[in-house]
Amino acid sequence: MFPETKEKFPAPSYTENVLADCFEDAKRYFLNALLEVDYAHAVMLAEQGIIAADELKMLLEALRSLDLNKIRATKYDGTYEDLFFYIQQEITKNCDPDVAGKLHTARSRNDIDVTIYRLHLRTVTLKLLRETMNLRRTMLDLAAQHHETLIPAYTHTQPAQPSTLAHFLLAIAENLGRDVKRLQRAFENMNYCPLGACAITTTGFPISRERTAELLGFTAPTVNSYASIASIDYFTEMLGATTALLVNVGKFAQEFLLMAMQEFDVIVLSDGYVQTSSIMPQKRNPVALEHVRAIASKGLGQSLGVMTAVHNTPFGDINDSEDDIQPLIYNAIRDADRAVSLLGNTLKTATFKKETLRKRAGENFITVTELADTIVRREGVSFRIAHKIVAKSVKDALAAKSEINYEILQAAAREVSGSELSLSAEETKLAMSAENFVNIRKIYGGTAPEETRRALSVEREYEKADEKWFSARTEFLENASDKLKRIVEEIIKK
Repeated sequence: MFPETKEKFPAPSYTENVLADCFEDAKRYFLNALLEVDYAHAVMLAEQGIIAADELKMLLEALRSLDLNKIRATKYDGTYEDLFFYIQQEITKNCDPDVAGKLHTARSRNDIDVTIYRLHLRTVTLKLLRETMNLRRTMLDLAAQHHETLIPAYTHTQPAQPSTLAHFLLAIAENLGRDVKRLQRAFENMNYCPLGACAITTTGFPISRERTAELLGFTAPTVNSYASIASIDYFTEMLGATTALLVNVGKFAQEFLLMAMQEFDVIVLSDGYVQTSSIMPQKRNPVALEHVRAIASKGLGQSLGVMTAVHNTPFGDINDSEDDIQPLIYNAIRDADRAVSLLGNTLKTATFKKETLRKRAGENFITVTELADTIVRREGVSFRIAHKIVAKSVKDALAAKSEINYEILQAAAREVSGSELSLSAEETKLAMSAENFVNIRKIYGGTAPEETRRALSVEREYEKADEKWFSARTEFLENASDKLKRIVEEIIKK
């Protein structure tokens, strides 16, 4: 026997520090999901002959009579443990107590909890997916306008080679396409129904887990009942996808923030996304992009916080991955949604200073890779020799405070290889042209406008496929919800 204590559950401190907060969180995130589970479970119990038809009708009427506004306004008072017991208490007020008690046949708070967690998580996942797809569309729309817009590309934060704005934006879109796929996979893997696993070993009642899964819009039931309760990868996979997305978004925001610096001055945000200073009237602060970076960092921190909290917890029913941690999951995804949405809308109305970008695409010797390549093709020398010739030309041009010209190149060639090049002055000039540099790179994934146009058309096809996937999943969930409502209506009307 356990020794008796004077203090009854819940102790005041437990009420204040655990139950009250969890009750508020449950009302905010899970009230509707919990009622959907109740409706679906009741319908299934009757269909399986576990409760009678008149009992089902009584239960559904009791559920229907619940005052949701009153429930949302209710403050925790410690007379019940959590939202589940509070709802059970409210159902009993509108129903024969014995019949109300039958609603909990063949289920546990364990399988109810992980089911309502998945119901809510799949909704916020689709919302984040929508915003990520919108951001990718913005990048593709911008890319379509800038196939010939020359830009300097950077490596190690230094000017490296000429590229195009379309090539740069398509790189971002390609990353976002993978983010979309990761979020899709996370959705598909979470959309299985644990209901019927009960505490952890299922039940001896002849329930139909397939039916409750169908009524709640899940793809199918989860399989192993132990895993149904113990596994948490339904949210860790989602947070993994969210983490990858937020890392990408942070890097993208940083690029555009640099572009907005006066020292770079190649992007102009619309007035709705910049802020002036309280003391410096000349300022156009790109605050929207700063907030993208800050919100993305906040979301990333929350995602990693969840992972840290659950990484070494037992493989079973455990509070560490339940009530206290769930809101942090949704906050992380909400911040991801905010950052992605803000970045897309900020850039949608932005303009680029094409002439400034074009000028910089030909500065700082960033075209000389193609000069070396031209020497290899024309002269038949190794790239090592061509590299030495061009490197010497750059050094000599810097000393002369000029660009590389035909004379400097030939002098360097004589010093490095002992003979002049057969390149003409016109060919030398062409080899150092930013336009030529970009246009000659026609291979798969290259910068040439014909290649970026091909790449854009492929991305548009991916976009169509993802839209089709999104519409199908959204419609599937809406149809399941409508079906459950119709079934409940028809039973109550009988």
